Amino acid sequence: MGTGLKRADLTPMRLLWLLLPLILSACSMRVQEKVAKAHPPTAIKVVWPQRTPAHFAQKIKSKHPLHPHFIHTPHGEIVTYGSQPDGSEHFAVISQREKNPKPGLFQLRLCFLPTSIFAGPSPLQPNLNELHSSDRKWCYSAYDFRSTFFHLYPALSPKPKGLLLYHTSIMLLSLAEQKIIHNFRKRGWNIIVALPPDSLYRNKLPALTSPAGTLQDAAALIAEDMDRHYAEQAFSARSALSYLAQTRPQWLQGKRVLMGTSAGTFGLPATALLNPGWDALIFISGGTNLLSLYESGSARVFKNSLAWIADARKDPPETVTRIFTDQEYHQLFRQAATMTQLHPGRLAPLLRDQRILTIAGSLDRIMPDEQALGLHRALGSPERWTAPLGHHLIALQLILEVDRLDRWIMNPPSPSPRSN
Repeated sequence: MGTGLKRADLTPMRLLWLLLPLILSACSMRVQEKVAKAHPPTAIKVVWPQRTPAHFAQKIKSKHPLHPHFIHTPHGEIVTYGSQPDGSEHFAVISQREKNPKPGLFQLRLCFLPTSIFAGPSPLQPNLNELHSSDRKWCYSAYDFRSTFFHLYPALSPKPKGLLLYHTSIMLLSLAEQKIIHNFRKRGWNIIVALPPDSLYRNKLPALTSPAGTLQDAAALIAEDMDRHYAEQAFSARSALSYLAQTRPQWLQGKRVLMGTSAGTFGLPATALLNPGWDALIFISGGTNLLSLYESGSARVFKNSLAWIADARKDPPETVTRIFTDQEYHQLFRQAATMTQLHPGRLAPLLRDQRILTIAGSLDRIMPDEQALGLHRALGSPERWTAPLGHHLIALQLILEVDRLDRWIMNPPSPSPRSN
């Protein structure tokens, strides 16, 4: 008796999923060894933006049973419903959203949200954010507070190897990334998954309210917002690690690995510098400057922003005297990209004494070579793995590479003997 698929079952999507393992198995990773050359010391002064914890516990007077727990740490406020029966936990790190007014400028609030069907429900909504538990949720203003959501997943092994802090792509934790995380857990890793701070999705685009507004100040506003996003990723990671020290100190034993994919890589240098002590850093489909990537149109984010601005021109706020043209916004973003201080292209040279791996798709059109190779060179040309794949297929390929990544982490090369 045959058990084959019926012809009607072979839809194009189902056929793709059936053939995908065969396609990926043919796209083996090509390894480029670390370039062994001396790099001169890099002197860069890192100035971190000020950050104000939210202190929700002081603002909420009622003790409603649906309210989560509010845990103050020196680096931010943790908001959580506590551990699940399987040992996992979802929590948020929340801080005050800073105001940075500029003379003669209005800040148009733009919110774009991840809508991928591959990542499940998002805690981010247009006007509010939500902390979910198994049977309850808590909503709060997204405009007044910065939020970074974390998921804790314990190792599926009796002898954990250490801690892996993973920063997801812009589409949150996709199905492919979920599988990668699960495979790491099976190999003995406790996992912290960090979603991108909501500042990634909530831009402030400048418009003019008076002749006092200048293009220079408008570019500075964009640059400051992006630096605060990079810093928020680093500060929220510090809060999460502090929370682990209080609740799961055993998770901080063993090796510590910092890894990010796509948008999650842009705050990785800031995170590594503000939270030292990593055994390995892994950049997957990363780049040098998020503002440059936006403006180039590679990820379509800037194109969608300009479409939103076109609608805003039809009914602008009363105080706005002029909204910049599309060409002026291109100019503003290009100028702002040169003004940011915490982007990977600037901070990466400070990490050259770390053990680093970069992974990229040689057919990646979202993260072009200017960004991917620029990051690799800025990091000091560490070991690099490439596959003949595009941006989105790299995550699928890595499902098959977790064992190899695990071996790379656990077996650092022996130091070269010193010559007399």
